[in-house]
Amino acid sequence: MSTLQLSIHGPFLYCFTRGQVELHAAKCAGHTAGFFTAKNEVPLTGRHRHGNSRCYRIMGPIFTPPNPLSPLRFHDPDGTILDASSAAKPDWHKSHFCLILPLPQLVVPLIPYDVEVIDSSTNPSGKPTGKLKRHAAGLRFYYEADLSQNLMLTLDDSPVPAWIADFDAADFGHPFADAEIRYASVTPELQEHQDALECFDSLASLAGVDWWLSFDDPSKPHGVQPFARTGADCRAPILIIQ
Repeated sequence: MSTLQLSIHGPFLYCFTRGQVELHAAKCAGHTAGFFTAKNEVPLTGRHRHGNSRCYRIMGPIFTPPNPLSPLRFHDPDGTILDASSAAKPDWHKSHFCLILPLPQLVVPLIPYDVEVIDSSTNPSGKPTGKLKRHAAGLRFYYEADLSQNLMLTLDDSPVPAWIADFDAADFGHPFADAEIRYASVTPELQEHQDALECFDSLASLAGVDWWLSFDDPSKPHGVQPFARTGADCRAPILIIQ
């Protein structure tokens, strides 16, 4: 048995169903997306409105799920994956684009980051407490795979693949390959965590939850680097529905 590892970075709402996973990208200004392997890459483009109809599908004979399909397994011992299932009322047309993937055999969190998620739907409305908690800013999917086969990317239900990827691992007997989806800002942010705050606002609106972020840390009341550019990875927590 071989394994395909798919790492996903960026502000996505993940909807896990019985047979697949839908990723809906929040609409974030100045962000671009792409799908990457060791040998190639392809851009993922969205729409200003009704991005849920701009739908990519990752599929192909490379995926060899067990039969019968085993229950989805999360490995998140620290509880860093933010589950919005009980509160979400998704507004899918606010998506920038959609990705549909096969259901993985294992899901693990990526890049947990300290932040407080405030719920403004309560009465009285929630306010920052300064109690930060680690929340995942991405997910990694593990698939049982036949790495001698191709992975295909289709767009808008077209029967013809828009892109085909192959992997060299099988040629030299390696039972492992990886790929990556990244959705991020193309420029460094000028203000600490501003990108994360704005991306999460867009993501929460897409999910239909009245949540927002606070990075207030009582041990660092003035922030860290008020005039330093801090990179393009916004660290906004992802949301899941299952």
